[in-house]
Amino acid sequence: MAKHGTTHFIAQRITALALVPLAIWFVFALLSHGGDNRAELMEWIAGHPWSVAIPLALLILIGFYHMRIGMEVIIDDYIHKPDLRGWLHFLNTFVALVAGAIALWSIIAITLIA
Repeated sequence: MAKHGTTHFIAQRITALALVPLAIWFVFALLSHGGDNRAELMEWIAGHPWSVAIPLALLILIGFYHMRIGMEVIIDDYIHKPDLRGWLHFLNTFVALVAGAIALWSIIAITLIA
């Protein structure tokens, strides 16, 4: 059990470190495109796949993974009924996967279609 906890602890710290530069990039990117409409934002994402679409996808995927790890710790610490804990772990993973997949698909669609 200790190894499992250590792995999660390290994974959460690594994802947090990865999110710092991505979040800073995202804030500056949004500030520089604050007056853009939807079409201009889609063109910006599609026109710069390496400098916009990929960092945006990384921000979303790492963010959802970080969220999943954090929620798992909260569930383990505060939910004491094993059956409920199991369902909440399943729901946590399901939501993270589905939301991440939808967000990633949106970025792919914008990049390839727009």
